[in-house]
Amino acid sequence: MPEIEQVKFVLRLPPSLHKKIKRRARQNNTSMNKEITNILDDSFRASTVDKMLADLIVRLEKKKVI
Repeated sequence: MPEIEQVKFVLRLPPSLHKKIKRRARQNNTSMNKEITNILDDSFRASTVDKMLADLIVRLEKKKVI
């Protein structure tokens, strides 16, 4: 499997947010970097699901199913 190219990115966080991410990463037995990438990934996935559901509701309303 080919290695995926990664980009280094500097991010400034308030200490309280840093502490929350660090704690969550420890709970999930992962690095802070991986935890942040997982959180970002999930947020994009969630917005995609939300859009799909909203589109489905519009289609169902047009067909007077709901």
